[in-house]
Amino acid sequence: MGIFRQTVKHYALATLMPRRLLLVSGRHTTPAKGPCASLTFDDGPHPEHTPRLLDALAEADARATFFVIGEKARRYPHLLRRIVGAGHELGNHTYSHGEPKKTSAKRFLNEIRRTRRLLQDLVGCDTRLVRPPKGELTPAKCLGLWQRGETIVLWNVDPRDYAMRLRLEMDRWCDTYEPTAGDVVLMHDAFPFAEFAVRQFAQAERFRAVKWVPVSRWLTSGHSEGIAIGQAAQNPVGGAPT
Repeated sequence: MGIFRQTVKHYALATLMPRRLLLVSGRHTTPAKGPCASLTFDDGPHPEHTPRLLDALAEADARATFFVIGEKARRYPHLLRRIVGAGHELGNHTYSHGEPKKTSAKRFLNEIRRTRRLLQDLVGCDTRLVRPPKGELTPAKCLGLWQRGETIVLWNVDPRDYAMRLRLEMDRWCDTYEPTAGDVVLMHDAFPFAEFAVRQFAQAERFRAVKWVPVSRWLTSGHSEGIAIGQAAQNPVGGAPT
């Protein structure tokens, strides 16, 4: 298990780290206009699920961050254009989504570089937002990313949609999820269940009170304070095969 994943998952540290290096959640104060939180989607784009998810996000008036896999981005560039055209942002989820324990730091960093260049070529997007597969990192991978000015983006809310088999499972999660200011929610557009969640977000009053913003919002002036690495999470950080 990567050191950073293990630290975030198991320890409540007092140490602070700037969000420009490691973002687990956003600002936890609630502005007068209501709380802000972020929806993030991994492992796409997918030719069926991503378009339906984009429709649901439009219905919910939500802006999100899509951490795309380079191989799929190359295969479906029209979906990248639709994502960006709808006001969402792109993040980097490596080129092949290889198993972290079998991927050297050199290969990992090369895949990040390759995907970043690909997104620039396809849609003119120079993203520095990186989500490592499964949230797993080694010190060498972290240092390599930071030397290039990348931001590691993890999460603090995980419904484990990748393990769901029935829509009822997502409905039950939505019934129990109480959004909090600063939440960074992990879901996947490689599966159908994220769409079902977002459609509930468009309907339920407690979700409509939330302003869903891209994760880059937390890196801008006024929102870039440090976070406690061991900040309590509703579900374990690094607990999903993203």
